[in-house]
Amino acid sequence: MSTENISTVYGREEFKRVDVGAVMREGHPDISDGDQLIVELVAKRRQAAGRPLTVIDVGSGSGVLSELIAQRLPDCRVIANEIAPNPARQARERLAPHPRAEVFTESFTEWKEPLDVIISWGSHHHLPHSHLQHVRDLLTEGGVLILGDEFCPEYCTDENAERLRNAEVIELGGGYLLASAEEIEAYREHGTVPEWSRDLEDRRRRTLWNWYKFVIDYAIERGYWQVAIAEMQITKDDMVTSFEEEHKLSPLIVEHELAVHGFEQAAKHVIGERPAELQSFFVYEFVPAAGSADADADR
Repeated sequence: MSTENISTVYGREEFKRVDVGAVMREGHPDISDGDQLIVELVAKRRQAAGRPLTVIDVGSGSGVLSELIAQRLPDCRVIANEIAPNPARQARERLAPHPRAEVFTESFTEWKEPLDVIISWGSHHHLPHSHLQHVRDLLTEGGVLILGDEFCPEYCTDENAERLRNAEVIELGGGYLLASAEEIEAYREHGTVPEWSRDLEDRRRRTLWNWYKFVIDYAIERGYWQVAIAEMQITKDDMVTSFEEEHKLSPLIVEHELAVHGFEQAAKHVIGERPAELQSFFVYEFVPAAGSADADADR
């Protein structure tokens, strides 16, 4: 798991010689289980298609998931997409034995070839959300976006959920959620943030604090101090509202965001059995909604 912007924790000097992807899978809950689930989902797609697939792993980090897919599906073309130099080098080394695997080191938005499967595993909350249009443009007929992430455990109230159901746009302004054209315009022109958005952000931060305490304790109990130290820095980044390079939203918000961008939820998978306040990892299968391309063309 990685980021398009290396100003986050993984750009820090103490992590430059660490295979963060591998270490996180040992000292952090749920990531390895997510790997296995995603590999199975891609394998099912390959079987259903009856032909080799072209698969990209956006924000692949050191290529752990990409390698698992290349091992399971050696006839598929697997692209590990990572722009940070150190994990990109690690991904090249990891994928070198796999002739149909490669590393793409430019921004995902620079990839131009059609794709059958686009994987965003732990990357969505790092990426500019405008990349979703590029996803739709690249997917082949029958293609799928597999979006898995470490979300903020659900913090939306019923009132928030109703507001989102009625939203035709969703955007972050300085880290605050905006859900109407009027709110977006007011923020852009005057920096105005609605009270409901401020309340929602307060709920997000409090919910995240409980989650990060759990993750850090999990790492320390198992002796993974590098993971604990990394998560402390990530906690700081995520608690700074305006630091959008590390900004975890709730599953409900992301579901509505994808709907606004013309995607239909084909499946939702929950990883880990815990109370809702400690349920962070979800893997979704999204497909372009019927008629969404026509709607874009009309705009």
